[in-house]
Amino acid sequence: MKRLLCLVLVFISNSALSATPAIIGSNSPEPLSTANLTQWTIGLVFVLLMILVVAWAAKRFTGLAASHKGNLKVLSGVSLGSREKAVLIKAGNQHLLLGVAPGRVVTLHTFEAGEILENEAQGESASNMFHDSLQKVMNKKAAE
Repeated sequence: MKRLLCLVLVFISNSALSATPAIIGSNSPEPLSTANLTQWTIGLVFVLLMILVVAWAAKRFTGLAASHKGNLKVLSGVSLGSREKAVLIKAGNQHLLLGVAPGRVVTLHTFEAGEILENEAQGESASNMFHDSLQKVMNKKAAE
């Protein structure tokens, strides 16, 4: 990356120090000349590189990277309405059923250890297990 930047700077400095000044820009008789297209291309590449460098620096130094190193994991979720969801998360060794709405998160149920089986594949059976567990909890709440 440093080499590319050095090559661009050398190219720009060589063209700026050339003996015959070329008319580039709005005063050029041919706006689609090779010199103008080269200048536009170099400018575009430079701006894109600067955007990438700033994005990389922001991710690297401000911690915007998504890290999955913790013990908190979203296992599944079900939409309950236009803006409400029920989300099953694993926090350490516990499973929690959370109700999520705009501006609030409420713990609906805390599952006992072993009540929800772990499925590493996270496929259809994990979704079905969550659906079954949610139905059990909803039936218990309705019975009370």
